[in-house]
Amino acid sequence: MKPPDWTRLFTRPYSVITQIVFWVLVFFLYILLKEYPQRMSGMTLICLVLQEVLELVIPSYTQNLLVLPFFKRRQWLTAIGLYLLQLVGLIAGLPYVLNAVGWVGKGLFHLTDVVDWRGQHIAFSVVAFTVVASFTRLGLDRLILDKTQKENELRHLKAQLNPHFLFNTLNNLYGLSVAESKQLPGLMLKLSDLLRYSLYDTNAHYVALQKEIDYLSNYVELQRIRLSGDAAIGFDIRGDAEGRYIAPLLMIVFVENAFKHFSAGQGGKAFIRIELSIEEGELQLDVVNAVDPGFVAPRSPWRGGGLGLENVRQRLNLLYPGQYHLTVNKDWDVFTTRLVIELT
Repeated sequence: MKPPDWTRLFTRPYSVITQIVFWVLVFFLYILLKEYPQRMSGMTLICLVLQEVLELVIPSYTQNLLVLPFFKRRQWLTAIGLYLLQLVGLIAGLPYVLNAVGWVGKGLFHLTDVVDWRGQHIAFSVVAFTVVASFTRLGLDRLILDKTQKENELRHLKAQLNPHFLFNTLNNLYGLSVAESKQLPGLMLKLSDLLRYSLYDTNAHYVALQKEIDYLSNYVELQRIRLSGDAAIGFDIRGDAEGRYIAPLLMIVFVENAFKHFSAGQGGKAFIRIELSIEEGELQLDVVNAVDPGFVAPRSPWRGGGLGLENVRQRLNLLYPGQYHLTVNKDWDVFTTRLVIELT
């Protein structure tokens, strides 16, 4: 039996429900485990526990939603400045927010015992909870990222190195061997490199960009063999990849999609054009392929949350939050994908 995928609890739309359940449990654990004076019971107890839970909730969400994204993008000065501003704002304003909850409870339920939060150790709580919230969020992101990468690697291997692709490639290589083509040794080496990279070199979170480019080149060359002149294929690389790194098997999704879904209209020529440029720490991948407006279904597999686009967007959001831009457009007879990534 397939084990349950617990990471779904921390991704949309389930993450909202998970967080609500978590804070409800915290609320009741406060009531059950924390000792209160006997005089505190009923609505007085509930109001006080609500205030204590809000003392955790507010710093946690201001940190993770407003400040932590800037740390993830490595905008250090902005992140540190926002964090310090957050500390000052919470230390000065949080007691009044908690007191407001107490005053509302006093007015509605005639509470006789209301805590004055201005005399509590709010500063320590704010610092502690913002730090704990950050490490918890980063830890969950890392666990989800590890699991997602392993699943995507298996999915990519099944999609890209499936038996049909290998059969067609080997069949064409056999034809070249019969004709004693001089291309055969180089093409067999490309296939070997393609398999080796997919199986062994993609275990790390990031790989050298040049290796990923070589992988794309080998894939394109083998597709040239399979198509045997049925499409005009262009692959242009500009810029220097030296010293740059990227998540493995990320760009291949867009290239594979072009080869899988290209077609030509009547009287037209099928083509696939791939352009990759690296400039000033920014990578831009443009993939353009012809489509036949008379035969291609109006609904593209890349629109409406298809698995391919959904998976690659998830990886991009985890690996490059705020550091990428992805656009997918389908005109009458051309399908265009552009991916721009700020490389680290």
